[in-house]
Amino acid sequence: MTRADTAAPPRIAEWLVAIASPANDRRFVLSDFRDAFDERVHRDGIRAARAWYWGEAVRSIVPLVARRLSRRDASDAPTSRARWSDAMVDVRYALRLSRRSPLASIAIVSTMTLGIAATVAVFSATEGVLLRPLPFPESDRVVQLETVVRGQQVAPTVAYPDAMDFRRLVPDFSDITLFARGDVTLQHGVDPQNPRALEVDDAYARVFALRPALGRLLTATDSSSSAPKVAVLSYDFWMREFGGDRALVGRTIRIDNEPVTVVGVLAEDSYVFPRESVDLLLPLGILSTSFRKNRGALWATAAAKLKPHASFQQAQRDLASVAALLAVQFANSNHDLSARIVPLREAVVGSVRPMLELLAAAIAAVLLIACINIANLVLGRAQARTREFALRSALGGTPSRVRRQVFTESLVLAAIGGVLGLLIAPVLTHFLVAIYPDALPRADEIGIGMPVVFVAVIVTVAAAVCSAIPTARRIVRPNLTDDLRGGSRSSGHRGERRTGRVLIVMQVAGSLALLFSAGLLGQTFWRLERVDPGFDSRHTLTFHTYPSRERHFSGAAIEHYYSEVTTALRALPGVTSVSTTTLLPFGGCCFLDTFIQEDRGDQGAKNPQAFISVDAPGFERALGIPLLRGRSFTAQDDSSAEHVVMLNAEAARRMYPGRDPIGQRINWNGQPHWRVVGVLASTHLESLSDEMGPVLYVPATQAPRRWRYVVIRTTASEKVIIAGARTALRAIDPTVALTDIATMDQRVARSLGAQRFRAALMATLGALALALAVIGIYGVVAYSVSRRTIEIGIRMALGEAAHDVRRRVVVDALRVAAIGIAIGAALALLSGKWLAVFLVGVNPYDGRLLFAASALLTALVIATAYGPARRAARVDPMTALRAD
Repeated sequence: MTRADTAAPPRIAEWLVAIASPANDRRFVLSDFRDAFDERVHRDGIRAARAWYWGEAVRSIVPLVARRLSRRDASDAPTSRARWSDAMVDVRYALRLSRRSPLASIAIVSTMTLGIAATVAVFSATEGVLLRPLPFPESDRVVQLETVVRGQQVAPTVAYPDAMDFRRLVPDFSDITLFARGDVTLQHGVDPQNPRALEVDDAYARVFALRPALGRLLTATDSSSSAPKVAVLSYDFWMREFGGDRALVGRTIRIDNEPVTVVGVLAEDSYVFPRESVDLLLPLGILSTSFRKNRGALWATAAAKLKPHASFQQAQRDLASVAALLAVQFANSNHDLSARIVPLREAVVGSVRPMLELLAAAIAAVLLIACINIANLVLGRAQARTREFALRSALGGTPSRVRRQVFTESLVLAAIGGVLGLLIAPVLTHFLVAIYPDALPRADEIGIGMPVVFVAVIVTVAAAVCSAIPTARRIVRPNLTDDLRGGSRSSGHRGERRTGRVLIVMQVAGSLALLFSAGLLGQTFWRLERVDPGFDSRHTLTFHTYPSRERHFSGAAIEHYYSEVTTALRALPGVTSVSTTTLLPFGGCCFLDTFIQEDRGDQGAKNPQAFISVDAPGFERALGIPLLRGRSFTAQDDSSAEHVVMLNAEAARRMYPGRDPIGQRINWNGQPHWRVVGVLASTHLESLSDEMGPVLYVPATQAPRRWRYVVIRTTASEKVIIAGARTALRAIDPTVALTDIATMDQRVARSLGAQRFRAALMATLGALALALAVIGIYGVVAYSVSRRTIEIGIRMALGEAAHDVRRRVVVDALRVAAIGIAIGAALALLSGKWLAVFLVGVNPYDGRLLFAASALLTALVIATAYGPARRAARVDPMTALRAD
C-alpha cells in the first residue's frame, strides 16, 4: 500500500470544490482534483500536495460557481411530474431488485417487521397508560390528596376531618370527594359473589364528571343513616350480571343479605377511580360513632378538582399551609402529618411508569441494533453492485440521484416491514398486557390509534434512513476506475472498512449494555427468590370471606360463624390446621395503628405504630410462623378474659430493645392493660424486597373483625380442598362468598411477578441483541475478508502462514470489538445507575458482572470471526493473484 493510497485531500477544501461545482459535473471535478493530488503526493510529498490542493480549490471556486449558475435555467429544474415519475421508477426498480436477491430482502423485511411490531406495541402501551389524558372532561385539573407521615412516608389516604378542613380552607379546590373500597356480598345467581364496590360521597360524580345511562346518581341525602339503601351499577356490571335489563332501575337487589334499591346505571364511557374496575357505587356513610370520624384515621381516598385558574404549585402551597395549621391545632393526632397533591394521572400510573420506561428504552436499543444489522445487509448488497453504481456515475448520474435510489430501495423494504409490523403489533400489545405481572392501569384504553400509527410511520422512515446512510455515504465518492474494473476484487476503500467497524462497535456496545442490565435484574430476581418470607408457604391454601351484617350483626355472631367454619374445615380429609386472620402475608391488606407502652406512658407523636392483625387461635401454626417466645392465643382468650396480644420480633426489637417483652402491657384501641404473651418471627407482608415491619397480633374474640382470610394447612390437593370448603361454607351460610382463593406459594410467587417480568424481558431482549450482533459481526468480517482476498493471497505468497492469517483476521475483529466493549461498559454503568430503582441487594456497578458480560461478548466475537478467518487461511495465492 503506497503513501498516495493512504493520503487524503484536505476535507474542507474538497467540500468547497464539491459545493461550488455543477451537480452533473461534481463527480468528475472531484475525480480530476484527486488524480492530480495523488500525482503530487508521489512527486512532492503529502504536505506539498495538500498546499497545492488548497491553492487550486481557492482559484477554482469562482469559475466553478459561474459555470454552475450558467447552467441553472428552467430546463434543468425537474417538474413535480418528473420527480414523481422518477420516484415510481425507483420504487419499481427496488421491487425488481428485491426479487433478484430474495434471501437478503426477506432478512431485511423480517428484521424490520419484528423491530417495528415491538416498538409499536410498547409505544401503544406507553401512550395509552402514560401519555394519554384520562378519559373524562377536565381530567388535567383533578388531583389526588395524600398524607405525608413524619416527612418521609406517604399514605395515599387522608383522615375524614382533615379532608373536611381542606375543603373549607384551601381556596384552590372547587370540590373534594372522599371514597373508599367496600367489602360487600351480592346474593344473585347460583353462588354469592363479592363485587368490586366503592363507597362514595355526592361530590364523586362532580369531580369525575359521571353521567347516568339510566336513572340517577348518588346524592348527599343517600349518605344519611336514615335513608333507604341504594346503589348505582357500572355499565359493564349491569350488562354482565343483569343482562342489560332496563327495568332493573327502581328494583331491589340483595347486598349483604339486605335489600338495596338500584337507582341508576353509569354511562358506558364513565371513568371510575381508583384504577381497579368498579361494579357498584354505594353511599359513603359516616356514623357519629365510627372510627372514620377520628383524626389520624387514614382510611379515605380523596380527590379534588382545581379551580379553572388555580395552578398546581399554588394549590400545593396552600394545602401544605393548612396541613401545618392542623398539625399545630391538633398536635396529638396531626403532629407529624402533612399533605400533598399529585396529578390524578400520576396517581393512576403509580409504579408502572419506571417499568414502561425501562421497556421502551430496551426496545429502542434493540431496534437500533436491528437497524445496524439491516444497514449491514443493505451495505453488503450495495457493495455487490459497486460496478452498477460506477456505471451510473460514469453515464452522468448525479450523487443525489444515486443516493435517492439507495434510500428508495431501503424505504420500500422498510415500508413492507412497517405494514407487517403494524398488523402484528396488536397481537404483541395484547400479549404484553396479558403477561404483565399485575393489572396494568388503563389497560382497556390501550390500542392502535392515530398517534400510534403516526409514530409507526416515523419509526419506519427513520429506520429506513438510518439503514441506508452507510450505503449512501459509500457511493458519494467511488473510485470509478477500480469500480468499473470490478471493485469487488480490491481490498476495499478505507471508508467501507471504517463503516463496517463503526457498525460492529455500535452493535457490541448496545449488546453489552443490554446484557449487563439483564444480569442486574436477573440477580435481583435470583436473590429475592431465595429470601425467607418468615413463614412456611408450602401446603397452605387461603381464601377471603365476608359474612353479612344482617345474619352476623354482633361480634359474638361473627365469632360463632368463624368457629363453625374452622370446625367444618378441620373435618376435611388431609387438613392439619385451620385458622383465620385479617393480616395475611402477601394478601394485600394492612392496617396501621398507634398504641401506648404503659412502661413509657403516652409519648404523643412518638408513640409506636404497628400493623394490626386480628387472629383466631392457631393462626401461626396454619401459616407456619415460628413462635419465638411465650405462648400463642388459646380458646380461653375470649372476651371475658384478660386482654392479651402478641408481637412479632421486629415490634419487640423496636419497643423493648434489650428487654424481655413478655408480660409488658400496652394501651390499644382505647382500652388499657393489653398484656404481651408471645413473640412470633417477623414475616414479609407485601413484598420480599420490603423490610419486615412491626406487627401487633390481637385475639379475634377480643377485637372481632367481619372480613377475614381463612388459612388451611393441608396435605390434600388444592382442588379437593376448595371444593370441600365451598360445600362446607354453603351449608353454614349460603350467602357468604369465597373470594381471592390462592395458595401461599402462589401469593409469594405473585409478589415476585414484577421482578420476574423485568428479568425475563431484559434477558430475552439481551439475547436478541446478542444474536443480531453476532450476525452483524459475521457479515462485516466475512465481507472484509472477501474484499481483502488479493492482499491475503500476496501475504501468503510472500510466506505468511495460515495460522498467522487466521490470527490476523480474529485480532482485527477483536480490536474493533474492544472499542465497542469500552463504550458498552460506559453505557452499562449508566444503565446500572438508572436501574437502581429496580434492584434489591445488587450493586448497580457490579464489576464482576460487567467483566463476565464483556468476556462473553469477546468469546462470541472470537467464535464469530473464526469462520471467516478459516476461509481466509484457505485462500490459494495463485488463484487470488490471477483474479486481479
